Amino acid sequence: MRTIVKIFNNNIVSAVDDDGEDVILVGAGVGYLTAKGGAVDEARVEREFHLTGVARSGAFRVLLEVPYPVLRATSRVSEMLAKTYGVQLPATVEVGLADHLASSIRRMDDGIPLYNSMLWETKMTYPAEFAIALHALDVVHAELGRKLPLDEAGFITLHLVNAGLVGDPGRAITLGTTIRAIIDIVREDVGIEVDGSTTASARFLTHIKFVVQRLTRGRAHHGAADDYYRNLISENPDMYACAEHIGRYLDETFDAGVTDEERIYLLLHLITLRDEQRRASDG
Repeated sequence: MRTIVKIFNNNIVSAVDDDGEDVILVGAGVGYLTAKGGAVDEARVEREFHLTGVARSGAFRVLLEVPYPVLRATSRVSEMLAKTYGVQLPATVEVGLADHLASSIRRMDDGIPLYNSMLWETKMTYPAEFAIALHALDVVHAELGRKLPLDEAGFITLHLVNAGLVGDPGRAITLGTTIRAIIDIVREDVGIEVDGSTTASARFLTHIKFVVQRLTRGRAHHGAADDYYRNLISENPDMYACAEHIGRYLDETFDAGVTDEERIYLLLHLITLRDEQRRASDG
């Protein structure tokens, strides 16, 4: 039997079990019509957080500030992740996600747009986590009747990634850093902004992702560099210099050789990006 130690509100109490362990209990009405020293109505308990996690981390404050419906929706997300994907949310991550969702809903209510400038990069870099985040948004919609924008899937994805919960976090973080660095190289070398919003830029970023995956798995792409490509190089020296720069960066980052064929493919993508940019300017 667990005994109530303190009642914070109708939905949150602290309690102690028979072994003397302190715990925070969350549930609809768990603190309603109860008193200190009384027994916990276990039927009302939906979530529990032990002091070694939430309370001692400083995240306990969030439990008291987040509206209960959002806590409940986050709890349902946590249950879905465990049941469907085998992902166990640590208490601190669950509370952080609840805090984020509550903040997002407040912004929507205040008419403030929820814009995620890193959405495209997040989706491409962490596809498995992004798919799970979309499922989480569906759960939130079902629980709260609030349809959060796609941008939120990107934010939820990062919660999963930062907690190291899905896939290979080390490789994912390396990929994200690499993409950002290559975007900077292209901007500085040839003045092209790669923002993922056009067909050419999306294809370029997809290619970069595959190059990195091949390098991290010890695989390289080989093919023929015939006269057509040699002419292409001579006719586009600035684009090829940028491709070479990207190749050197990848060589140094992953300690794995980027082949001439890989550089040619990079060149082709860069030429396509340049031509797309010119057409947009002429239009």
